[in-house]
Amino acid sequence: MTQIIFYSTAPLQVEKTLFALLEKSLEKGNKSLLLFRDKEKCLSINEQLWTYKQNSFLPHISEDDQLYDDIDIPVYLSTKNENPFKAELLFSIDGYLPDNIQHFERVIIIIDVNDEILNEKYKNYYLDINKNFEDIVFYKSDDNGKWIEKNFMR
Repeated sequence: MTQIIFYSTAPLQVEKTLFALLEKSLEKGNKSLLLFRDKEKCLSINEQLWTYKQNSFLPHISEDDQLYDDIDIPVYLSTKNENPFKAELLFSIDGYLPDNIQHFERVIIIIDVNDEILNEKYKNYYLDINKNFEDIVFYKSDDNGKWIEKNFMR
């Protein structure tokens, strides 16, 4: 059964949260798919994954790169509803509303607490999928940056 996790971050912490969660998923051996509504956001995250840390990077490939069947890609970025590397985790940060989420172990949605438009869009998405999925978890960062389980969609 697919678990859906919503993260509500402090202002301007979406990318930092995404990168930390991607690092954890990589450590656990999970493959991740990042789906974007906006091509510019996809390109920006693609670039940041190479440079967000001075001494390391997250191995990844995007829809614009040549795809190879014989290499194992842990992180794939796309604006298309595709999953060529059979990722177990699906991430959305810019308003992409994924369908066919039952094919993933986890769907992770990260929202800036101050982005009212995305909060409303994801709230409607939550209300729509709530009837079909039981394992939905909500985390909100506190003033110290710790994650507290709290349903902020109600």
